[in-house]
Formats: sequence, structure tokens, C-alpha cells
Amino acid sequence: MPKFCNASKQLPVGAECRAQFEHIFCSADRLTDTFSGCQSIVNKSLSEQEQCSKCAYQKADNSWVMRWFDSLGKPAAGITEGNYYWLGDYELCTVLRDEKSFDGQYCRIEMEVPDAGVESGCPQTDPLSIILGVCFPAACSVQDLAKVSGLYLPYNLKVECESQGRWSAITILLLVLFAVWLVPQAVSTIQPHLNDSVLHCFSISENAKRTFSTRRDSPHLHVVHGLEFLLFFTIVCGMVYNFMLPYIENVAFSFEGVSSLSMHIVNNYSYQIDGLLALSAFYTTYMLFGTVPTVRSALESVAQRLARFWPAYIFCVIFMYTVFPGVSSGPMWIHTDTVNRCEGGWWKNLLFINNWFNVTDTCVDLGYVISLEAQYFLILILFIYLSSKFVMITQIVVYLIFGSSIVFSFVRAYRQDLPPAPMLTLEPEPLEKIYAVYDQLMLSLFARSSSYCLGFIFGIGCATASEDLRKMGLRYRWHAILAVACIASGIFPFVGAFPYSAWNWSSNFRFMNALYAAFHRPMWSFSLLSFVYLCHHGAFKWINALLEWRAFTPLSKVTWVALVVAEPIILYFFSSLNKPAYATHWSTLYTAISAALLSYMIAIFLDIFVTRPIRYLIYPEQMHRYAQAHTQEQQRAAAV
Repeated sequence: MPKFCNASKQLPVGAECRAQFEHIFCSADRLTDTFSGCQSIVNKSLSEQEQCSKCAYQKADNSWVMRWFDSLGKPAAGITEGNYYWLGDYELCTVLRDEKSFDGQYCRIEMEVPDAGVESGCPQTDPLSIILGVCFPAACSVQDLAKVSGLYLPYNLKVECESQGRWSAITILLLVLFAVWLVPQAVSTIQPHLNDSVLHCFSISENAKRTFSTRRDSPHLHVVHGLEFLLFFTIVCGMVYNFMLPYIENVAFSFEGVSSLSMHIVNNYSYQIDGLLALSAFYTTYMLFGTVPTVRSALESVAQRLARFWPAYIFCVIFMYTVFPGVSSGPMWIHTDTVNRCEGGWWKNLLFINNWFNVTDTCVDLGYVISLEAQYFLILILFIYLSSKFVMITQIVVYLIFGSSIVFSFVRAYRQDLPPAPMLTLEPEPLEKIYAVYDQLMLSLFARSSSYCLGFIFGIGCATASEDLRKMGLRYRWHAILAVACIASGIFPFVGAFPYSAWNWSSNFRFMNALYAAFHRPMWSFSLLSFVYLCHHGAFKWINALLEWRAFTPLSKVTWVALVVAEPIILYFFSSLNKPAYATHWSTLYTAISAALLSYMIAIFLDIFVTRPIRYLIYPEQMHRYAQAHTQEQQRAAAV
């Protein structure tokens, strides 16, 4: 048997780290020595019974090292389906640490093995990424472990280890502050007679009534709320399909779905976000058109929108930064990348400017969408204000921005040979090109402004629509033409990029890729908005009735917060597992339904316990306005 002990003493690491490696491999030498009768400790002065007893003690003292070797990652079944996650036994590493047998920390080594060394003649040059779990000494730094791993593994590699301290002092402080924040809410709920004071803003029961209220601010266009729910669920399905890739053992499942047209809606889902942006612009314009005559009223609209969303968003960003990395543990629960990004990027999220930086320079992945929405909203309020004075000029400017945005996207995508959208493809694109799509198009305020422009245009169209025209439905010829355009423009975003993902249309179809990159987002937004416009004008009555279901009203109030919350929920579902999951179509759907349901539940919780108390402290008249409206509704119902 090889002598590990002497070799471990020569490792180029720190003294404490080296001592723990010696503990492992010297114990291994002593254990193997017991298999041959403990020849290294033979003492002729001892009797045979004493020698045997001493050898037994040596075996018992060093038998832990067998469990250490057993904890190491090994090739598992399903390699041909993409199971390159050889995670080992995380619990065994934890048991050794708890027993004081070995002070270990669970780490993962990500090795990049060139395909040429795995399968000769393989045309793909991307390296094969293998994840190997190892119970390394706790005294070793990541840099030390990378050195040791590099001595024996001839590949490019990266080492990540679980965090030793799950809860930092800042995390504990924030949790204590949140507990203190809940005290006045509990008092105001238990003692309702105190609600004549400022404590009324904290009443859980009153705030819950307002959150779950189905009362509507407008008698029309409630179809928007149903569409927002459908778009949200589609986005969550797409997030699950894409986020689960590093956490499933049959990675081939995701890439097999690339060739399926039915799975393309979750593979290429990013344009659904533009649909949400368009509906937001549309409904805001419809509700505020003609009600923002002064600069002061415009600023008040911005401040009220900020009070409705910012408190919950701050909570989500701080949670991802301080709390989320420590809420679980396991072989796949290593979120050092999230922590590193949040350390330098949390303030960019809170100031709604993280889309001005790289896609990797953000704390919450979908935070760039929130920043885009916030920046667009500021511009939208400006246009609504200007439209009250210069309606025609404002609309001409918006049309110019709309057209320029599409041209800008096409030119940038064509010149840089960008993929048409971020999605999985039959032949994986280099990661640099995916990042380029985000940085050059997805995060660009100007490149994605076309959808918001359409929302403004359609919002004015519905706000100024005549009652006679609203009753005609599809009998009006132009409405029928718009219905055909609605269907046609909705099909293109769905199927337009399928050849690129399933048939490897890349460099040979540069023009088509750029065309899709420029047009699919505004076309999808046009399809949604024209559908809403037609519903408002008497068409699609049965679909309109379904989407106007009152249950969608409270959900629409928290859709943007739920979208932010969905990311950590999906990550928790997969990374808290101790073994990679086996993905199927049904498991993907179940996970998406669960993630969407929990996202809305947590968003509603944040609305009741965080957002509304702060909002009513700033605007106490809004609480009284709701109470007055509720009383008037009850009086009308009693009169009937």
C-alpha cells in the first residue's frame, strides 16, 4: 500500500492545513497497516495478546478514515444522461466533524474536462463540467485547496466550500429589528381600541383586508389582472426550466426539450417579461391619463408608486444578501456567487440602477427588470404629464422612440452577431455571448423601450375611446383586422426562434437572428395590448369574463414583488436537496406551480407586514379613503 503520510507533509499549504491533511493520510497509513498485522509497531517485548490488543486499538482509532474516503464523490449512475454531479456524502462529512474525528468542511471541485479527452471525434469544444464533492480540512482556505487539487487533477478547476458561519452579526441584528417591527403590529391587532392612534397603520387585520380586497379602482380593463397572472406563471415556469439545470442529474432532459416546440415557451420565455412591462405602462397610462396636470401631481404619482413597492423590494434584496445563504445547508447549498455579487451590488438594486452595469454585477437576478420598470415609470409619468398639454406632439415623440428602439436593437444584434434571445440551444452558445445578449439588449433602457411605448399608445387609445365604438366588438372592420394582427404578432415570438434553438441556426442566419432580437418583444407586447384593446371594445367576451375574475385583483397588486421573490424560492427548492433531482415534465410543472403559489403567498405577507404599514405611515389618508369606499359599497349593496 502507498505511504500517504510522507507525501502529505510536503503539500504547499499553510501549517494548520497541512497538519489536517497529515491527520487524514497518516491515519490512512496506520489503518492499512492493521490489515497486515501492524508490522510498523511490532514490539518483541510484548506478548502476542498485548500486540493484538494494541493493533486493535490502532484499527479502532483510525477506522474513521474509511468513512472519510467513503464520503468522497464518485462517478454515479446516469452519466450518459448528464449526471456529472459526483457530490459524495455530505452527511458523513458532517458526522465526522460532530464526532470530533475530523474537522472537515464540505467543498465542491468543479473540473473542466475537454470533450476531446472524453469522447474522441466529438465536434463540440466546450469543456465538460464535472462537480466532485470532497470533505476537505476546515483549516484550509479555498486557495490552499485549489493548490492541492491542482497537484492531482490536470484540469482547470474551481473550488467552493460551504460557509462556516451561517448567521453573521448583521444577519442576527436584522432579524431582531424585524421582530421589533412586528411588535406594534401585534399590539394593534390584539388591542383594536388603540387603533385611533398611529398604531392603526400597523393593524394586521385591517391591512390584510386591504391586501385581499377585490375592490377595483376602475370599472373597466380588469382583463389586465388576469393576463398579468398568466404572464407571471409562464415566467416562473421558464425560470424553473432554466434554473434547475445545475441541480438535476439528467441534464439531458433540458437539452432534449430544446427540440420540442411545446417546451419552447419555457425555454425562450424572456419576452414574457416585456409583456408585463407593456401591461404596466398600459394600465398606468389608462388610470392616470388626464389626472397629472402639474409637476407636483407627477411627483406625487412617483412617490406613491415608490411607497407601494420599495419597502418590500428592500426587504427582498437584504434577505438575499444576508439571510438567504444561511437558511439551509447541503452539498448543493453553496451560494458564494450570490454572496459575492450582493456584497458589491445590493445598493445598485435598491437605487434601481443595476441595469446600468453588467448582468453578473447584480444581487437579485431579476432585479434588472425591476430597475427597467422603475426607470420607464419615471419617463412614463413625464409623458402622461406632457400629454395633458401637447397630446399630438407627445404621441409623435413616443412613436419615434418606439421605431428607433427597434432599429437600435437590430443594428446592435446584427453587428455583434448576438443570439436572438437567451435560451438553451442544441449546440450550447459560449457563455460570453449569452452575457453579451443581456448586457447589450436585455439590460438596455433604450433597446427594450418599445414595449413600454406601445403600452403608452394603447393606454391613451383606451382612455379616449368612445362608448359607441366600445359596443361594436368585431363587427367593426378595423377591429377584425386588429384581431388578425393580434394573433399573427403573437405567433411570431413563440416560433420565430425555434429553428435557432432546435436546429442550430446561428452564424448562417445572422440577419434572421437580429430580426427576431429586434421585433419579437414589441410584437408580443402588441399582441397582448391589442387583445386588451379588443376586449375593452366588446370582443372576446367569454375570454374577457374569465380573465376578469375578481381573484386576480389582489394578486395583481403584488405581481412585481412575487416576481422578485420567485428567484430565491426556486433556488431553495433545488439547492436545498442533498442529491440532484431527476427532472420530468410533471416534476417541472409541479415545481413551477409550487414556486408561483409560494411567491404570491410571501409577496402578500410582505405587503401586509412591511409595505402597507410604511405606506400608511407616509400616506394615512389612503387608509381612510379605503374605509370610506368600503362603507359606500356596503351602503349601495344595502340599498339594492
